[in-house]
Amino acid sequence: MKLQYSTEIVDAPRRFDYWNEVVCRHCLLADSKSLKERPFDGKLHVGAAGTVGVSIMSAPWHHWRRDAHHIRIRPDDDLWLAYMVSGEARISQDGRQAHLRSGDMALYDATRPFEFDMAPEKVCVVRLPRKSMLSRVPCADRMTAQLIDPRRPGGAAVRSMIEEAARTEFSDADAAARYGSALLDVLSLHLDMPSDARTVVRERDLYARLVAHIRENFADTGLTLQSLAQTHHVCERTVARAFARHGQTPMEVLRRARLQASHRALAERQADSVTTAALSCGFTDLSHFSRVFRVAYGYTPQSLLSH
Repeated sequence: MKLQYSTEIVDAPRRFDYWNEVVCRHCLLADSKSLKERPFDGKLHVGAAGTVGVSIMSAPWHHWRRDAHHIRIRPDDDLWLAYMVSGEARISQDGRQAHLRSGDMALYDATRPFEFDMAPEKVCVVRLPRKSMLSRVPCADRMTAQLIDPRRPGGAAVRSMIEEAARTEFSDADAAARYGSALLDVLSLHLDMPSDARTVVRERDLYARLVAHIRENFADTGLTLQSLAQTHHVCERTVARAFARHGQTPMEVLRRARLQASHRALAERQADSVTTAALSCGFTDLSHFSRVFRVAYGYTPQSLLSH
């Protein structure tokens, strides 16, 4: 059953408080403030297609901020998608900001703080069940606060299905569930499509930043594929793909950086023992260090130190 709310039913001075209560109840707990002095006129239609929530919102400029204390008070592990049918908005999360205009879509994650400035003539706000979404696109939670590339195949279908779900009053629970599942499938296909030329450029830039990060932090024993992805706010698959374009893996680059540093430390007598050289360069297994060093250079680290 669809629910409909309008600030017109309350007196002008109380309209924004009413709006805040309604949105927090049906969407996410957050702090809000109006960015306009005039009376606040907002409408919210709340609906769902199975486990996928689809709401339509229209309102003047206002601001939402979800902080860590909101997450503690009312935890919510779902992902969300904003589809700006008309109007504009700015969403900030994970150090990025996306400026949405008519036709744009962007993801945001309820498990982490975000800010949302919006003036939607019509925006579809879609709740995406986290487990269902991540089972389809494992890195979806690292794609937040960036415009979803409209040139990827399936974009028009995603928009059409979202608007259809927002309009439809599903009388059959099974049909609603199947429609919601189909919407997740199409959205996942859209998000996971091969990169276009613009994304290739972004991945090249990411590759350069990742390599620089590895060279600066190779001694960190906690440096992993996962930590690289988290530090750069992308998913592990994106990191792996950026290196694969250069015929490498991130762990190969890390191992090479550690080997080069350990070789330099031994050759220039910056380390007084093989153990010191290995540990100071991020190796934790001495036998493994000796083995990969010999494979790389054709002689043992001890022989280099004794030379």
